[in-house]
Amino acid sequence: MPLRVAVVGFRHGHITSIINSIQDLDYVELVGAVEESQDDMQIVERAGIELTHPTFDALLHDVDFDLVCCGDYYAKRGELAIKALRAGKHFHTDKPLCTEIEQLREIKRLCEEKDLEINVHLSMRFGPRYLTMVRAVQDGMIGQFLAASAFGQHPLGYPGTRPHWYFEEGKHGGTINDLWIHGADLLRWVSGREYESVVAAECWNARLPEVPFFQDGAQCLMTMEGGPRVFADVSYMPGKGWQFFVSGEDAYMAAPGDAVVIRREGGQDETIELATADDFPSPSPFHDFASHLEFGTERWLSMDDCFKSTMAVLTAQKAADTGERDVRIQTI
Repeated sequence: MPLRVAVVGFRHGHITSIINSIQDLDYVELVGAVEESQDDMQIVERAGIELTHPTFDALLHDVDFDLVCCGDYYAKRGELAIKALRAGKHFHTDKPLCTEIEQLREIKRLCEEKDLEINVHLSMRFGPRYLTMVRAVQDGMIGQFLAASAFGQHPLGYPGTRPHWYFEEGKHGGTINDLWIHGADLLRWVSGREYESVVAAECWNARLPEVPFFQDGAQCLMTMEGGPRVFADVSYMPGKGWQFFVSGEDAYMAAPGDAVVIRREGGQDETIELATADDFPSPSPFHDFASHLEFGTERWLSMDDCFKSTMAVLTAQKAADTGERDVRIQTI
């Protein structure tokens, strides 16, 4: 019997890549689609999907299925995840999973209570450049991991390319939570360490007076177990996309573009041969999750990773929103 999937929420263009993955797998069947808001149907049209029900509640009542895939606006995702899990459905979502720590704890509780699983579409876990970074650190090429800096500036696209709900108060949930989840998760993977605290975090309106509450500036400094510090700038400002710089006891590793470079003290740059797509068991987070649910294969991106990375980033976002410093990251 195929894995039966319903899609709920077409508010961010990332949902189209998830739908493409659904359609790519012959053991997955799309059985329902819902977009509860009727004010912007462009992404529904772009996805080429016919809506089947007016509300998520109606879909849950009418259709038997296994997995919810979500692309709704950020602040709605937590409640949709909780509703799906209470109804006995697994849940896969574009990042972020939710916007509140309390929602995250309830999601984890329901997963344990009902023996269900969630997954976050952290696509960088499936990137050859990033797997190369992981292998370099694990193989001892830089020595002991000491510190890292990440730059993930994104174009804002205001007005025009970003969904309009980004600029409606209460729907976005913060730029650290929006963007840093990718980099924070990657550096957990690279270092093999957990985050311990948020030293300081700031989000601010740098150049968008038209929407004064929107956080186009976003930076944070975090500690990892054993002492390493991680600095991140994930502002909606001009940049070169994701760039990572990792300091080790013996060498420095840079991934400023498509290459990964090691520089030993006093030496020359050494470009490392990149991993390839063949080094991954599946091509995307959805393929990975669907295979696990249907065939019992081991997940490349574990549910524990999704929970821990989300908790770290939600804590950083909360520190930015409240102005707190030296905030301990709670276990999840």
